[in-house]
Amino acid sequence: MNLVELVGDIKNVNDDLIVFLENREDFKSNVIISEGMDGDNGIKVDNGKKYYYLIEIFLAKEFIEDWLQSIEFSPSPDEIAKRLYDYAINDA
Repeated sequence: MNLVELVGDIKNVNDDLIVFLENREDFKSNVIISEGMDGDNGIKVDNGKKYYYLIEIFLAKEFIEDWLQSIEFSPSPDEIAKRLYDYAINDA
């Protein structure tokens, strides 16, 4: 799954989970959704690949909802994912 696919179904994801991104330089790279663990330093390893903390699901939902209410157009899932990525990397 990638961030674009996740935002399309984010309403069905448990608020207590966290998004981890495989490539911090590419918002379209693979993500995993997992619980945070003390001492993991924001890194998860799944099938030998490292995934890096991006954002908590509850924050992602709040951000998306607020952003959608503040704009006057209907963005595509790709645009939502890109904006969420930018927020998580630069502002969260």
